[in-house]
Amino acid sequence: MNALTGRVARSFARSAETYDRASLAQRRIAAQLFTAYRHAAPDHHPENVLEAGYGSGHLTRHLLNLAPRRLWLNDLAAPGLAGIKADYLPGDIAQVVLPDGVDLVASASMIQWVADPAQVITRLCATADARGWLALSGFAPGHFPELQALGSRGAAPSYLTGAQMAALLPPGWRVHGAGEWRMPLQFPGAQEVLRHLRATGVNGCAGQIRAPGALRDFMARYEMRYRTPKGVSLTYVASWLVAERQG
Repeated sequence: MNALTGRVARSFARSAETYDRASLAQRRIAAQLFTAYRHAAPDHHPENVLEAGYGSGHLTRHLLNLAPRRLWLNDLAAPGLAGIKADYLPGDIAQVVLPDGVDLVASASMIQWVADPAQVITRLCATADARGWLALSGFAPGHFPELQALGSRGAAPSYLTGAQMAALLPPGWRVHGAGEWRMPLQFPGAQEVLRHLRATGVNGCAGQIRAPGALRDFMARYEMRYRTPKGVSLTYVASWLVAERQG
């Protein structure tokens, strides 16, 4: 496990108890990714499904509606999902042994955390059968624009647009859809934004708000710039891709 993977694992392990409740945007992203896949492949009935980065199971629960004969679930930090029988593949998606002959490879809100997304996308695509499908989402370079505008240096290492993810596909894949989704969330104040980030394992202000004075200054600037009658905003910018392997 490299240093980046270790940091990601520790961050999400600390937030394991709060992630499912706090990850509102991730829940919506999983639902929209599944909808995009079904829109592109309404008659596809996958028997063998692999999910990378299942987390607390937002996307997993949608995949179960497909009634696959076999389901493989990979994650770096999360334990097995209660009540869900699957072949669990714990470990780094860049290194763990993956199955062959998969009809659907899916992953939501994970690819941004890997150091080499091209290598991981190639590995995921290599598991797919001759007419297999890929449904993938991550976060785009414009993710958390409020934090970026205030000078936050905290970010995942591999923000990609949908088009950039599509460009990493190996030869022989047809793109059925790719793009970005903007999802603004509203919070009572800047303090609640920071609590949300901690609860989801995402320290969007890493390296900047450790000192009490810096923390107070950050929250004051956030409130001044993004206060509305409904509270303050935090905008998720998700990227997505649905593609099919051409046998």
